[in-house]
Amino acid sequence: GAPTAADWRRLSARWRGELDARIARLTRLRDDLDGCIGCGCLSTTQCPLRNPLDRLSEEGAGPRLLDPG
Repeated sequence: GAPTAADWRRLSARWRGELDARIARLTRLRDDLDGCIGCGCLSTTQCPLRNPLDRLSEEGAGPRLLDPG
């Protein structure tokens, strides 16, 4: 038959911890991105969001591989 209110409470209890953890991770990511959206620096010194192999940042901020002409 159809799930009862008790069934839904049990299902909810099983998922609540995982959902709370995911929400916390996404909230941290959103907050970290606030300073980066639109920046375009892709620099490990300016962007702590784990771009450790950004060797092009040594050439300056912004898109480094786009053909200007």
